[in-house]
Amino acid sequence: MELVIVRHGRPEHIEDAAGAADPDLAEIGHRQAERVGEYLASMGVDVVVTSPLARARQTAAPLARMLGLEPIVVDGVAEYDRHDSTYVPAEVTQQLIRDGGTDEAWADPLSVLDEDEKRDWMTGVQSAFAQIVADNSGHRVAVFCHGMVTSVWFAQMLGIDDTLRFVPDYAGVTRVLASASSDSVTVRSFNETHFLGDAHIPLFEK
Repeated sequence: MELVIVRHGRPEHIEDAAGAADPDLAEIGHRQAERVGEYLASMGVDVVVTSPLARARQTAAPLARMLGLEPIVVDGVAEYDRHDSTYVPAEVTQQLIRDGGTDEAWADPLSVLDEDEKRDWMTGVQSAFAQIVADNSGHRVAVFCHGMVTSVWFAQMLGIDDTLRFVPDYAGVTRVLASASSDSVTVRSFNETHFLGDAHIPLFEK
């Protein structure tokens, strides 16, 4: 089967929400969602899976609409910070780091978790993807999730401890052939963004 892993589009910036910050997509994020939907619809997708968070569900919505599919919500591909009251978009954080205007802990997002929380979340991500693979033999499955979810799973899949080595852009597409029976994977691409055009927001400077 083929996993098509999609990071959500660019969300709104939320500071100190009354409860958990669960931002909607920004205007450019909705444009990114439409473009990734058109791109994936053109190649054909059998199943749409999404994180329960709004930014992932809204990114999945155009593809699901185009193909007439009902997205399947999988809690295990939600982001590590789902309960935080603040959401700072990734490119804002990167600029703050470059300007020296934020704590160095931002450079390692998972440092906000204690060791047990980090282990449990990472194990949950790995288990969620393993179940998606096991349930969808012979299918192409689009999984709309998050930057750190993608980074952690990709690193675990390759046997690399550095979970920040692979970081996708907003609406970046990563494609992997996977087999539950042989526990083997073939990486077809990482962070495809060519289809975004002027809606592309590079996470890192050249």
